[in-house]
Parts: sequence; structure tokens; C-alpha cells
Amino acid sequence: MIFKDITDTYFEGIQISSHNEFEHEKVYYYEDHKSGLKSLIAIHDSTEGPAIGGCRFKTYDSFESGLNDVLRLSKGMTHKNNIAQVPFGGGKGIIFKEGKKSNEMMKSYADFLNLLEGKYISAEDIGISLKDIRFIKQHTEYVFDNVDPGPYTAKGIFYAIKRAISFTFSESLVGKKIAIQGAGSVGSKLADHLSKAGAIVYISDIDNSKLKIISDPNITIVDNAFEMQCDVFSPCAVGAIFSRSSIENLNCKIIAGGANNQLLNESVADDLHATGITYIPDILINSGGVIGLTKDIMGRNEEQAESELMNIAIRVEEAMAIAKDQSMSIQAALQLN
Repeated sequence: MIFKDITDTYFEGIQISSHNEFEHEKVYYYEDHKSGLKSLIAIHDSTEGPAIGGCRFKTYDSFESGLNDVLRLSKGMTHKNNIAQVPFGGGKGIIFKEGKKSNEMMKSYADFLNLLEGKYISAEDIGISLKDIRFIKQHTEYVFDNVDPGPYTAKGIFYAIKRAISFTFSESLVGKKIAIQGAGSVGSKLADHLSKAGAIVYISDIDNSKLKIISDPNITIVDNAFEMQCDVFSPCAVGAIFSRSSIENLNCKIIAGGANNQLLNESVADDLHATGITYIPDILINSGGVIGLTKDIMGRNEEQAESELMNIAIRVEEAMAIAKDQSMSIQAALQLN
């Protein structure tokens, strides 16, 4: 077993604190040869409280690729938790997918969390299910296992899209074309909400098994939601899909989705603004999962949590109004506060 605080070290050929995404308190590495676990946990900011954020089980091309992901994601969690007004800092965990996930691996991840003694509290994310988290909970107290955050994230995005369309077109959702990339727990639920509200919904996913679960006959399955002509494109799968070159293939008026770190780099927000596409940053729109995960700790019932989800739409409209008034991207408008 290897457990290291690698924050100020030269590790795997990288000076961690010199990484261009680094502005963190701590970065930890844990490896267990027996279970096959190789994991990173990054704590971006714990000023407001313990760092919280999901854990990903994902294939990475290299250690540096995984490090880049965990640094960006944990930073995003700080901003997201701040916007959601919950008393937690931002953190993130990743597990390098180099074989099959197993109970032994999840137990090792619990051991990793225990070594951090509550500095970071984990939750589900890509590749880690609520079932996995509930197994991990048998071996550590440092996880959120009360709810699946996906439906809460989807509901918050639904309210935000509804408000964004009203602000942009002065119209309702009815008849508006929404293309969703990703049919996981967020994308599929979002599609249901939008369809029931009268929108024309399209959805794509590289995993056909997820698409088979889509039962609403009014939701159309497509090969590539990214390039569809639509009113709103909603990325709800992986991040880093928008680059200066890739946005040339977009045919939408608004981008509003649940995927984390959607921009390859921050400057793409200005590129999107220059093309006339309204990009609503993920940290502004996808905090519903945090609201769901923390509702018990915050003493909120479902009705109060729903009210907080609706507040996401209010914050989106406020940011859109500032951006319009200042002739800037919403990303830039957020930095004015």
C-alpha cells in the first residue's frame, strides 16, 4: 500500500504544485497492489468546510491526464458548492480504470478516505454508482449515500433551461428543440422533464444500453446530438468537448448541460460568445446534485430542496442579464461578482 501527500512533490515526472491547473490545498495519491486501486484525491479549498465531490472510475491516457481531471473537477466543486450556498469546500476523487471494478477495490478506496479523516467526503460520479457508494459506506463514514444526485442535477438544469429559453426567446419550452448528449442518470431524467413540458427532445449516447432504457416515444434517439440544429444543446456526458475548433460544428443558440468542465480551456467561453451562442457554465447550472446530497445535513425536506433547485434558474437569469448588459459571456459575468 502506498499513501502519499504529493502536493509539494515531484511525482510521476510532474512537479504537482507547478501544474497549470494547480491552486489547491492538497493532492493525495493512494495505491493498493492487492485490490488494483490507483487513486487521486484533490482538495481545492476547505475554507467553508470539508471538501465534497464525487469520485470517478475512468480510463486515463496517463497519470498527468488523471491529475489534470481531478484538479479541474475539484476546483469546479468549490465554485459549485459556493453557488449552491452549502457549507462545504471543493474536492474530487478519481480512480484510474486499469481493470475491473471490484468490492476489494471499493474497500481500498474506503481505506483511502479514512486516512484523510474527513478532509474529503466522496459521492458517486462517472463509473461509480450509488450501489458502490453504499458498499463503501460499510467501511467509512466519509461518503454521501442518502440519494442519487443525478435526478436533482437534472431537475435544476430543467428549470435553468426553461428560464434561459424564456429570457432568450420570450417563449415557453413548448416546441423548442433540445439535443442532449448523454443518457445517464442526468441526461435521461432531463429528457423526461423536457418532453413532459412540451419540448422536442433528441438524445444520444455512445452506450446503447442506456438508450434502450429511454421509454418516452416523444424522445428521439440520434447518433450525434452535438451537431444537431436545435435551440438548446445540453451536454450531460464527459467534459472538455468544446474547443475553438469543435464549436464550429455547433448549430444551437444556447448551451446548458450537466457535464463538468465542458470547456477545453476557459477562453472558449469568449469564442462561443463571439459566435452568438449563449454558454451557461456548468458550475452555475449543475449544482442540483449538491443540493440533493446535502439536503439532510442542511435540514431541508423535499419541498425545500425543490425550492433551492428552482433558485438555480433565478441565478442563471441574473447572470444572463448581466452578460447581456455588459456584452460579455456569462462566464465573464460570473467573475464580476
